[in-house]
Amino acid sequence: MSTPTPTERSLPIGLLLTLPIALVLYGLMLANAVNEPMGGGESRMAAAFEGLFVTVGLWIVLAVMLVIAGITGSMPKWVGFLAIVLVPMSGIAAFTALDMVSRHMPWALLFLVVLPILIVFYAFWARLPTLHAALEAQRTSTAVWGSIFALSIAAFVFAA
Repeated sequence: MSTPTPTERSLPIGLLLTLPIALVLYGLMLANAVNEPMGGGESRMAAAFEGLFVTVGLWIVLAVMLVIAGITGSMPKWVGFLAIVLVPMSGIAAFTALDMVSRHMPWALLFLVVLPILIVFYAFWARLPTLHAALEAQRTSTAVWGSIFALSIAAFVFAA
């Protein structure tokens, strides 16, 4: 009879502690995207800086969540190297999408909604053994990180 490893027995405390921070920043980022600033150029600049700081903060928390999941859970080694490139790239794509929404392209909100959700999903998938049992590692990793790459590139292409 095998005994469960500590990872299988323990709750994902690190992820559960960082998730509320990510959710608050996520909500602030989306609120910044959908609210049109009232006033002149100064209010637009203030909204742009708010969007920048909230987006950077969110992506820092998302990176921390991935590090926590990588240390306490299990993910393919190549994902760690890929995440070093794609997490910042997706953050830049999110800020680009935030700018697109402010330039009257409301469909760009899709990038802001989906990119963080994919990263959080992958962090929880990497940490929770029940999700590992249901979703095969290579396929899940390829699908999630391929989607993050494709959405990031699409944001850059549509912004040009």
